[in-house]
Amino acid sequence: MKKSLFFISALAMLLASCGGKTSDTKEEATLSDSTEVRTVECVASGDVVYIDLDYIMASSKLFAAEGKALETKMQEFQKRATAAQEGWAKKEQSLATEYNKLQADALKLQQDYEKGLITTLNAQQKQEELQKKGDSIQTRMTALQSTVQTESQTLQAEEQALAEEQMVLMNRFQELTRKALDEINADRRYKMILNAVSVVDADPSLNISDIVLKSVDALYEAGVLE
Repeated sequence: MKKSLFFISALAMLLASCGGKTSDTKEEATLSDSTEVRTVECVASGDVVYIDLDYIMASSKLFAAEGKALETKMQEFQKRATAAQEGWAKKEQSLATEYNKLQADALKLQQDYEKGLITTLNAQQKQEELQKKGDSIQTRMTALQSTVQTESQTLQAEEQALAEEQMVLMNRFQELTRKALDEINADRRYKMILNAVSVVDADPSLNISDIVLKSVDALYEAGVLE
């Protein structure tokens, strides 16, 4: 089953010229689209900056609207899958216990007969009873195996559907992030934008995650993926 829901694959680093700007102070970049003009605070142009994709994803309106619902569905699925597996194991163990007892009863019957503690007629009757119990156990075991196979296929199909939903959600997030970065760095003020997972140590002022988050949310609300 699945592991982490929102593991973010690293985006490629963006390498661009500094656009001839060398200011060492903070400035504002005005970003325009078809519906509005947005003003975004940026760090000094020419700097290498970084973004925390996990933070952006978890804080985004995309995740609030679609991700949390999917996460809930996956958690509920995991509970049902676990319960089903535990139920199968319990039934299998019960049948195994019955089978072991049947074997023990058959061995005792054989020993009693060999010692002359039971008549041939009684031994035959008991043997027939044991055979019927054995047939019943085998029938129920076959039915259980069939049930496990059918329900496993259903669960597997549901798991695959959820995995596809997760992939689509991640693709949507990555597309929004790409568009946001294209807007924010349209004037090539940043030489490089790194994923935080690749950053060992950096000045927190170089973290533009909140800037990107605002742009991602604005693009999502504008319906650019519709």
